[in-house]
Amino acid sequence: MTQPKSPRRGRPPLSPTDIEAGKQRIAEAARRLFYADGYGAVSMRRLAQEAEVTPKTLYSYFGSKNAILQHIWSDFFSELFDELDALARKRGSPGARLRAVALRYIDYWVAHPERYRMVFMAEGVSQDDVGSYMNATSILGRYQVFSTLLADLAPDAPRIQHTDRLNALICALNGIAHNTVTISGHNWGKPKILLEILLTGITHVPPHA
Repeated sequence: MTQPKSPRRGRPPLSPTDIEAGKQRIAEAARRLFYADGYGAVSMRRLAQEAEVTPKTLYSYFGSKNAILQHIWSDFFSELFDELDALARKRGSPGARLRAVALRYIDYWVAHPERYRMVFMAEGVSQDDVGSYMNATSILGRYQVFSTLLADLAPDAPRIQHTDRLNALICALNGIAHNTVTISGHNWGKPKILLEILLTGITHVPPHA
């Protein structure tokens, strides 16, 4: 009597660690291509070739090219804000800690201009794409490190005034980074000096507070 054939076993499901490793391999390949050719010029098929996976496998990890870009953004922001949070926890006056955190924020983007361009200047990324990313991740919440330090400087300030100062600070930091990265042929001066002038105006705190 013929024995029934045993059912063929498929591949075991990937563990969370394997999935994350696969995403990182694809993200690293995407970063190379985005750096070299720009986000808008790279197709998913080309990404699959660079990552040495099939298009089907690529789509099993990321549903779209924009999802890959957002994964890369999260890597950048996580690295940056982990550093900022560590600086904010160090001993020192609120003014000194705010200066250290703000300067590191600028220095990070200036040291990695290709990352700045990929996050803030990627061709083919719409405002809706950015909005959905901000709403779906914790990035906006991580900017609260600045809010906390500003509140420590002026604990009795009205809430609306505190919000205005926070918005002014973030706009100023991004402005210094943007000009330094994108108009590098002009001597803008040292970021530390520009920051000191801005913080004195935004916080009304003397330089040595």
